[in-house]
Amino acid sequence: MSELMSEKTEQLHILAKITGYYGVKGWLKLYSFTEPRDNIIHYPALKIRRNKREGWQDIKLDSGKAHGKGVIAHFTGYDNREIAASLIGAELAVYRSDFKPAGKDEYYWSDLIGMTVKNLEGIELGQVTRLMETAANDVLVINTNSSSQISASQDSASQKSSEEILIPFVLDHFIEQVDLDAGTITVDWPVDWNSD
Repeated sequence: MSELMSEKTEQLHILAKITGYYGVKGWLKLYSFTEPRDNIIHYPALKIRRNKREGWQDIKLDSGKAHGKGVIAHFTGYDNREIAASLIGAELAVYRSDFKPAGKDEYYWSDLIGMTVKNLEGIELGQVTRLMETAANDVLVINTNSSSQISASQDSASQKSSEEILIPFVLDHFIEQVDLDAGTITVDWPVDWNSD
């Protein structure tokens, strides 16, 4: 492995975690955060962090495949169970520049987090703090504490119940426009709708 990568750590995006052994020849089970789950195997040049004190190092994925509901993988130089054991619990990441281009009307979750959400009336609802996956569609979770406009329009009782707004990420229905350059998402969502 190469020297620690520290100067660009803030640009890394965690794609998976190594969760256990698979067999005796160094194969490991991965919990992948990619969609679909086996997309992790399309990034052969990965960064690995065994713990937060060590920092990131290079590691090469030489083989991987979907297995059941998960993913299994083999890394160069980790050819038996005993050597591979040192990787269990480690996180795997890539630089944002290594992501494949998103398709039309497709967005990486990491690009949406932190964006400002406004409704059709121009009222700022807050910022995207995370996304949730549901059976029907993804859902934006918006923190309203960052928005003075929405807070000013509500009484204190309703402010407590609406610190977060959940908006289904359905294009051309609730989501009118995503402007990555401006860092804004325009939604068809009145201020008086809440997540309850």
